[in-house]
Amino acid sequence: MRKYELFEMDDKETVMKMHTHFTHITNELKSLGKSFTTDELVRKILRFLPHIWEAKVTAIQEAKDMTKISLDELIGNLQTYELRRSSQLKEETKSDRGLALKALEEDGLDLVEEEMAMITWKFKKFFKKAKENTKKKNFSKPRNND
Repeated sequence: MRKYELFEMDDKETVMKMHTHFTHITNELKSLGKSFTTDELVRKILRFLPHIWEAKVTAIQEAKDMTKISLDELIGNLQTYELRRSSQLKEETKSDRGLALKALEEDGLDLVEEEMAMITWKFKKFFKKAKENTKKKNFSKPRNND
């Protein structure tokens, strides 16, 4: 009975794993003579879901007649929600990666543009010095007046 009372779903646990573990505990208690109504089992599952499930629990409690919902219907509803949530998280992760990649690409373009500007400036400086040196050499050479 202690396992039943302390039972909770872990944040990283799937609905299916939780259901299997919960069923195992309730079956052990049934073999010892303890019986549960469907209503008790449904309410127990809704109570021990992690905090991140709170919105879904509230929606189920408000939309369904808690005395008429079956355990299979509840588990199916929770699994559907879990799949939607999982796919939304994957989409968010993909879009976050895309934004990060785009930011990196833009930073890379800025770096390339800065490097090109620096190279262009160095070439201009080099050619300007080369031109000045050529003029100095022309003036310092003595002219032959033949």
